[in-house]
Amino acid sequence: MSAQPSPRTQPNPNAVPRPEKNPTRGDGARARLTIAPDVARRRLRARLIMWAAALVTVASLFTLVAFHVFAAQSAFTLERLSKERTNEQLRYERLRFQVASLSSAQTVIKAATKLGMVPGGSIVPLAVSTPPSTVATPNARPAPSTSKNYSEAKKALAPAQP
Repeated sequence: MSAQPSPRTQPNPNAVPRPEKNPTRGDGARARLTIAPDVARRRLRARLIMWAAALVTVASLFTLVAFHVFAAQSAFTLERLSKERTNEQLRYERLRFQVASLSSAQTVIKAATKLGMVPGGSIVPLAVSTPPSTVATPNARPAPSTSKNYSEAKKALAPAQP
């Protein structure tokens, strides 16, 4: 591009200077006619609108980045908690297995043997006779215990001899 001279290098010979005062309408009121709105006011409004749009754009971009950062942090937190949950579930299973193995019959017998305990003799089942059912009255006192009742109970609880 080349620089071109301005078409108005010399003043216009037909130009008439502006009158100093605003013309009147004839009734004494000033004429309020304008050809175009004030250019400076339009430019100021346009600049303010552009600055406001730029600020809103920058603020929305920062907000978007902040939300993205929070989402990434939440994802890392969720992954960490998921790993912790998995580790705790595995630990729980190991502890359940350990409790089951330590409370098994073989482990209890080995521990008892180490402490010096010996297995018991033969198991003797007891036969218990059922006493006759009596209806208890609220004001009735229990029968006094006598040696006769004791000896009968002892006979009833004695092991049956073949």
